[in-house]
Parts: sequence; structure tokens; C-alpha cells
Amino acid sequence: MTSRYQIVTLKLYQQITNNLAHIRHVLPHCCLLCNEQTNHYKNQLCDVCREDLPFPSQLCIGCSKVLMTEAKWCGLCQQSHPPYPLVTACHYQTPIKQLLGALKYRQQIIVCHELARHLARRIFKLLNQGLIDKPQALIPVPLHWQRQYSRGFNQAHLIALALSAYLGIEIITPIKRVKNTTSQASLDAQQRCHNLDDAFKLTTSINVDSVAIIDDVYTTGATMREMSETIIAHKNVNIQHWAIARTIISD
Repeated sequence: MTSRYQIVTLKLYQQITNNLAHIRHVLPHCCLLCNEQTNHYKNQLCDVCREDLPFPSQLCIGCSKVLMTEAKWCGLCQQSHPPYPLVTACHYQTPIKQLLGALKYRQQIIVCHELARHLARRIFKLLNQGLIDKPQALIPVPLHWQRQYSRGFNQAHLIALALSAYLGIEIITPIKRVKNTTSQASLDAQQRCHNLDDAFKLTTSINVDSVAIIDDVYTTGATMREMSETIIAHKNVNIQHWAIARTIISD
């Protein structure tokens, strides 16, 4: 039975929480891109900048090339389907590049909610079109413990947390990065392919049949492919690759 003291304490806590939220709302809360005031302190972008984020109407789910019609594959991917569907919100370009840089290199972790919201928009669209299936779990790309200690966080995990809230999909972390590899960003395409050899290890069993691997940027796909092969070696799982953006590829 709830005591009078507990009821008073709960009401006081709610009143303090509401007052703090009101104070936070009246304080400046500026858009990360244009520095104008947003309509709510929980929004990191104003409506104008959010609307201006790049979002091509249709992207190939094999390589993320822009398509002119509602289709699943571009001509090249239609001839040879990639092993794992690729879902991105857009290409790696302004202002997505600035938002990802703010998250990854300037520790503005609040931006992960806007990035995840942008990717969720693409995911909802593809689900409604019947072009992808909803996975049962999300797996963020892990960092080696030394890199995560140095950075203070794993941006892929933060994005996955926000996506989980938007999509209602659980997060699982069955994979560990056991090799402290050279940063992929500093390597060319050929070096990237071998840099991640034996970089991941499955540490716990996977009890679902479909997953989406989450990362911030998709370039050659070497990281996600190595993770996927590590998973497939232990269990036959349907795997999708999800990232906020894909580096721009030429035709």
C-alpha cells in the first residue's frame, strides 16, 4: 500500500521535473546547423534544416545508388545481388557530413537522435514498400576497447539505441572486436579489405533469425561484411546492413 509520504514524494518529484523541463525549454536551444532556435529543447535541428537533410526518393538496397523509379535494385545489382541488403538514408554529403563529424569527433552525442531519426525515415519507407523485412534485433558495430576508451563512446551503439526507440527493435551485442585495427578512414579500398581479417569474435549465441548491423557511415562495407561472416560462421541468420550515409560512389 502506498504511504502518504511516498505520494507526497512522488508529487514533489513530478513538480520538480516539470519545472526543470520548463526552465530548459525557455533557455536557448539552438539548431546544430544554422544556430537558430528550435521549437523544442529536445530537437537538435530546426524544422527548416531537418527538411533540408538529403533524402533521395529511392536508393538501391544493394549499393545505395539513386534510382529514378520505385525499385529494389539498380541495373548492376539486379544482375548480381549483393549478399546483404544495404539501407542508408542518403549519401555522405553536406550537411550529413557535418552532423556525423559533430557526433564522432566533437563528442556532440545528442546529434545521434537526429541521425537515427533520418535513417528511421528511410527504414519506414522501405518497410511500407515491402522492399525489406523488419529485423528482430539490431547489432551495432563494436569498437575495440582501447578505441572506445579513448573516444569515450561508440557512435554506432548510440545510433542503434536511438533507432531501437524509433523502431521498437531490441539491441543485442553478441560480437566483440578483438583486434585493434588501423582506422578504415586512413586506408585505401584494397587495404580496407584485409585490415579487418579476424577482427571480430562471437562471444554469445544469437537467438534471433534476422538482424541489422548498424554503423554511421558505409564506404566499402568491409567492416559489416567481416562482422556478417563472423555471424554466419556460427548461425545462418538473415542480415541487413544499415548506416546513416554511404560515401558517394561513381557510376
